Amino acid sequence: MRTITCFDCDHNFSAETSEEVLKKLYTHYMAEHHEIITSVDEAGKKAWMERFYAEWAQA
Repeated sequence: MRTITCFDCDHNFSAETSEEVLKKLYTHYMAEHHEIITSVDEAGKKAWMERFYAEWAQA
């Protein structure tokens, strides 16, 4: 099991796979950081995913 901390607050998410934790993060972002997820452009989404996978590899 790996744990990732939200990039925009201190909430932690744990899961066995990156897909599972991404689902949890998506739900969290829609509820707690809606303005971030709805206002980011494609370059921002790509940068977020790159950061996520880099941190997931280290978790």
